[in-house]
Amino acid sequence: MAFDYVIAGGGLQAGLIVLALRHLQPAARVAVLERDDRLGGNHTWSFHAADVPAGFWPVVAPLVAASWPAHRVRFPGHRRTVRTAYHSILSADFDRVVRAALAESGGSLRLGATVTAVAADRATLSTGEQFAGRSVIDARGPHESAGGVAAACGWQTFFGLEVELPAPWPDALPTLMDATVPQGGGYRFVYALPFTPTRVLVEDTAFADAPDLDLPALRGRVEDYLRAAGFASWRVVREESGALPMPWAGAGPAGGRPLRAGAAGGWLHPATGYTFPAALRLALAVAAVAPEQAGDAAASLARRLGGRLRFARLLNRLLFRAVRPADRWRLFRRLYRTLPDATLARFYALEFSPVDAARVLVGWPPPVDLARFFSRPEVPPCLTPRR
Repeated sequence: MAFDYVIAGGGLQAGLIVLALRHLQPAARVAVLERDDRLGGNHTWSFHAADVPAGFWPVVAPLVAASWPAHRVRFPGHRRTVRTAYHSILSADFDRVVRAALAESGGSLRLGATVTAVAADRATLSTGEQFAGRSVIDARGPHESAGGVAAACGWQTFFGLEVELPAPWPDALPTLMDATVPQGGGYRFVYALPFTPTRVLVEDTAFADAPDLDLPALRGRVEDYLRAAGFASWRVVREESGALPMPWAGAGPAGGRPLRAGAAGGWLHPATGYTFPAALRLALAVAAVAPEQAGDAAASLARRLGGRLRFARLLNRLLFRAVRPADRWRLFRRLYRTLPDATLARFYALEFSPVDAARVLVGWPPPVDLARFFSRPEVPPCLTPRR
């Protein structure tokens, strides 16, 4: 059977494309090919209200597991409540919603399907089976898609426990950054999402120079944080961990056929690690045109976002190459001390203006190592295909 869209991979990017097509092209014939036995893996994805373009909330609303009207940040000597809404998606809901959208539109979902090759008009499985499509989109992860992304980068590493507590969590709002914890070999903070009064995801996070994960040590840090919050016991519902690239070199996203989407295609916010804003914009751009025009639509979007993405990579180069690891938290404290809520929202949404960019840079905190910033780094590419 020939399809209008064949999507290799079943993560966030693939699911957002499915939902955008369901919204804008309900008659489109879509096939999703995923190597695992479920969509979305084991993840929590979060986003700010401004990350969703006007009029497109219905595309993402079915995915949302929890929403809050504001969120908090904490630094030594500074605390703030940011009055913009925040939302989270859980992978179990993602799997259910995207499966239903495919079923309702007569689409095809193939699980346990390892894609070995993609071309402009077809994707090939390890079994030799081929799926033909007017548009083929490679939305596999960076270690699966051919070619990877050759870029130097820092890393956002994290380990989180979602726990059920015997009493309510002390704050009904999420904490996006609690940097009052001891700093280590990078900018370290704790991220806490209270899904219900007694169910909370607590993640120990770092903007680090390497993707190393010492899981026993990170688990101990999360448990120490829970104890410091006043809890002596809890039930672990699930855990998640990973290392997200924060590139500061290399090319940004592009169009073409087949279209490389998701993080492997550069569709992420380099300076925050959030994938949702760029992934949603790409999904909407693809769904707004005929299948054969998807690559051109992506290229047009890449040009529109290009300056912002280059600026975000510059910020990463400053953060990871010029600022000493022990001082990185000072940069983020200054941003949350000086930038208004609306500016922060535009920055996270990749919709910031040149004036916003200037406000981010003004007052960059010393000390910095400019010699290291301008030197040629001897580091491997941050995203490479798994051989």
